[in-house]
Parts: sequence; C-alpha cells; structure tokens
Amino acid sequence: MNKVIACPVCGLELQAADKRWSCSAGHTYDEARQGYLNLLLAQHKKSKAPGDTLEMVDARQRLLDSQVYRPISDMLNQWVLELALNHDGGLQIADVGCGEGYYTQRLQEVLDDHQLPHCLYGVDISKDAARRAARRSKQIDWLVASGGQLPFTAHSLDLITCLFTNLMPQGFARALRPEGQIVLLNTGLHHLVELREIIYDEVNLAALDPRPAMAEHGFDCKGEQTLKYRVSLTSNQQIMDLLMMTPHRWKVRNEALQRLEALNELEVTIDVVLHQFGQSV
Repeated sequence: MNKVIACPVCGLELQAADKRWSCSAGHTYDEARQGYLNLLLAQHKKSKAPGDTLEMVDARQRLLDSQVYRPISDMLNQWVLELALNHDGGLQIADVGCGEGYYTQRLQEVLDDHQLPHCLYGVDISKDAARRAARRSKQIDWLVASGGQLPFTAHSLDLITCLFTNLMPQGFARALRPEGQIVLLNTGLHHLVELREIIYDEVNLAALDPRPAMAEHGFDCKGEQTLKYRVSLTSNQQIMDLLMMTPHRWKVRNEALQRLEALNELEVTIDVVLHQFGQSV
C-alpha cells in the first residue's frame, strides 16, 4: 500500500528513499536514527520541546506495560476490527496522540493477526514519546507532528483513533476521507476517583463529552460504549507512574504528594467512554 504522509510545508505527498523523505516541491526530511520522522514545523510549536517529557513518557510506558489499561486497548481494538472487516481494500489509519505507542502497537498486532492490509501511523507532538514508540514496532510509521496540523494528504485517512488527548477536530476534518471514521476515547465520571480524592479536597465528577465540539466540525456520533472496572496498583512505583501520566500531576499539593509517596498499594476505578464519529450527512 502507498503511504499518505504529506509534507507539512506544501501538503504534497512524501516519498522515502532510504531514510530521507521528500516531496515533488523539493522539501526534504531525514528520518531520525531512532526510527521516527519529525514533521513538526517551528511555527506549530508552543514551546521548545512540546508534549510529554521523557520522565512522563517513561512513567506511562511502565504503567501501560503492566497491562492495567489492557481492557481499554481491547475495547478499542474490537471497534477498529469491526470497522476494518466492513471496509473494502486497505486501510489508512492514524493514531493521533499516540504517546509511547502502547495502544498503537497492540492495534497493529490485531490487524496483522486478521491479515487486514493497512498502513498505520502513530502521531505525537513529543519527540521523547516518538523515540520510545519507535522501539515498539518498525512496521508503524511514527511521526512527530501536531494533531491540529496532521501530516497527511488531504482526505486520505480511513480511520483516526485518539485516546486521552486534546481534541483537534479541525485537523481530523482535513485528513479524513468523506466516509472515514473517528474513534475517540475519553475519561468517564469516576475515572481514577480514588486518586483524585487524595489530591483534591472536593472531587469534581465531570466527564469530557466530545460530541458538541465534533458536531461543530461536521461529525455525528455513530456509536458509544463505556468501560468501567477496578484495578489494584501494588507498588509505590505504579502509583507515582499513574500520577505522572495524568493532568493531576500539575495540581497535586505537597501534602497530597507526600500521602501518595507513602502508599504502596491503591485500588482505583478505571472509567472510560468510547465514541465513534462519522461525517454528517
């Protein structure tokens, strides 16, 4: 299958020759020795090193590799598999905000197991995340780029997945085929409520509903599924890794941090909601 990676400057398709990618307009990009391609332009950065730091990436990798979030990955893969089995021809799939690549790699394995032709791209704004992700699989194209400026040719993607990351539907609309689908996964009301009860005096039970923002950009919700279960963290390392991979790490007070640092076990609720979107008719 031909890849649909595009030049971030002019939008023309990029072709690879060894580890150098170029478009017909003469723009070139060298693949990093670690195996990822940096297509993030300076004007699309809000800081010198945007996205997760290496410390945050490594914490996420340790926790995800312990399989505490595997049921989330399984649910995502089942939805994608059903969409793929009903699709004629090869699939162009982008996992936007892929982080260190846990979910992307497991999706790749499912598609391979069912011998479904595809090109799979993992996109993240963090170079550190891309470096770690590139270790997981050489079959996936790992790209450093912004979700709002996705580096794909116009209307070329059949499917976009996006888990626990900032919603940028304007980027989705430019890259997705008219009949393409989007699968979003966000936190539910009670997600990590036990952790939040330690951090905050009062816990705000609110969930992100992506449907209004998606509707503004011409996407209708085609399906929804919730997943809720409890999991035991059995070491302080796991507890601190969980904290590091959530937005709560920026808000934790010293007193609450000390309480967490003294814990060696914690049972937490995992509560997530999956939505599938397609273009409005």
